[in-house]
Amino acid sequence: MVFQARFIVLLPLATSLLAQVLSPVNPAPGLIVKGFANGSSSKPMMTSDRIVVRFKDAVDGDALRAAVETVGLQLVDRGLSGAFEVLRCAPSMTEAWVQWLNAQECVDYAERDPLAHTQVTPTDPLWAPYQWNFYNQGALSNSRVSNYGIRAEAAWTTTTGTGAVVAVVDTGVAYETNGVFIPAPDLVGTTFVFPFDAVVEDGHPNDENGHGTHVTGTIAQRTNNGIGVAGIAHTCKIMPVRVLDASGTGSLTVVANGITWAADHGAHVINMSLGGTSGSTTLQAAVVYASGRGVVICSATGNTGRTGLGYPAAYTQCIAVGATRFDGTKPRYGTSGTGIDVSAPGGDTGVDQNGDGFGDGILQNTFGSSATPATFNYYFFQGTSMATPHVAAVAALVKAAHPTYTAAQIRSAIETSCTDRGTVGYDTTYGAGIVNAQLAITR
Repeated sequence: MVFQARFIVLLPLATSLLAQVLSPVNPAPGLIVKGFANGSSSKPMMTSDRIVVRFKDAVDGDALRAAVETVGLQLVDRGLSGAFEVLRCAPSMTEAWVQWLNAQECVDYAERDPLAHTQVTPTDPLWAPYQWNFYNQGALSNSRVSNYGIRAEAAWTTTTGTGAVVAVVDTGVAYETNGVFIPAPDLVGTTFVFPFDAVVEDGHPNDENGHGTHVTGTIAQRTNNGIGVAGIAHTCKIMPVRVLDASGTGSLTVVANGITWAADHGAHVINMSLGGTSGSTTLQAAVVYASGRGVVICSATGNTGRTGLGYPAAYTQCIAVGATRFDGTKPRYGTSGTGIDVSAPGGDTGVDQNGDGFGDGILQNTFGSSATPATFNYYFFQGTSMATPHVAAVAALVKAAHPTYTAAQIRSAIETSCTDRGTVGYDTTYGAGIVNAQLAITR
């Protein structure tokens, strides 16, 4: 092969060189409430044809340029004080050259050349003060450094979720005008598809609790609309599926029907911010069915504060999601144990670590449990219920960035890109770590 021949030529040349040289508009947030537990950019994250290489010893630029040109590479730039070399190659060969260079003893490292973009800062007025859970590493939340957000802002330079469909299997969503129900003001403009109420078996899954609307906001709250807050995958489509009643409870058979509906109607991702202490054959069969249909299933581990995952999170087909606080630690309510896969911000309304005057919950637009389904405000909720939609939304971003990815590939992208917490590598407190939207879409 030509590719192998080029390697054979470059190796002795490189070795020789090194040997020689080497609702109301802008409302304030609502009460601190404890809960349960414009278009997509096509900007790439990496250049397609540039490789950054650092040799272990200094290399003469002219000699290196002549050597690499013989194998179809170009030396196009050099770091100050010889810090690195930048090579250009055919785009189709970039990854292969990176792998080969990294295998050479004379090379300290080789990597694709990342791109920098202007940051996409939402116009939503409550973004900057309060949505620390979405922030990039090192961003300021009320003058306090936030290092444990999911880096959604950085991911938005590549995708905002267009093309992905996320089913919210929950208490329903405030998404339509229907009798006493009206849409949540900050969800107006979000696209909803194939709605289903599995509780009464009709096509109007209106929220009578507020939980499902809050969860939906984290995934796809309308963003850059000049009011309220932002959502992570804010141009994805939402499939509202009601399986829990006004009290936030429901039988596992109804949940199973909701899962099956979502799988049969084109959902790429299912979010289940719900769970129980025991499973059932019927529920597991529905999860297995959806997984077999290529759906990424994200489920809350529970809010017991003890070891042992709830169901359906305990099923291996689900991405089991734990919760973290502003400081990246597990809150007291967090459930841990074998089988937890990843973590995401779930908040802790009992502390104010960023000093903004509110408990550090997850802020979204919904109605309070004691209010009517037509009285909306912005509420801080906490729980693994709030953590799970972060992961579902990141799955939607990965799907949008890589439309041909299978569910297994999307899951791998999420789990291999997490910001590590706790014991190095996987542990039963944080799983693989806190989800990282910026890196997941590059996997």
